[in-house]
Amino acid sequence: MKGIKKCLPDLITGAVLLLFLLTLSIQMSAIPKDSRSYPKILMILSYVMVIALIAKNLLDYKKSPVVETQVREQIKVILPYAAIIIVYLFLLDKIGYIIDTFLFCMVSLTWLKLKNKIVMAVLSVVMTLALYFLFTRFLSVILPRGSLFTLTL
Repeated sequence: MKGIKKCLPDLITGAVLLLFLLTLSIQMSAIPKDSRSYPKILMILSYVMVIALIAKNLLDYKKSPVVETQVREQIKVILPYAAIIIVYLFLLDKIGYIIDTFLFCMVSLTWLKLKNKIVMAVLSVVMTLALYFLFTRFLSVILPRGSLFTLTL
């Protein structure tokens, strides 16, 4: 296995977060002026933390030790799970939030090698319903109902 500098993953993460923050900053103008203060504060704090992370790792880069990587093993786990997430997002409008999220939880827990089927089912139901009620009742977010068939509570 090839080695990489120990701080390189943090530098990459910082760069990705910085690009993400830049895209959010571009979209900030779409937020009504009365509602911008809280997101602006969060954006400023995020920029400060990301820039501090990048600066720290750039300063430590020269003296950072070389470590072995497990990139191939990690890719074998991450890419299929990313595909699962994409399928989840694609099905969200088709079968609705409740059924899709329940199925996503079940598949995720199976992917994480949870053996107890009862715990998987209970955890999936509890998480799906808890998030559903949090978003619909407390945050007043309209979740996708699905176009093939609907299930609402």
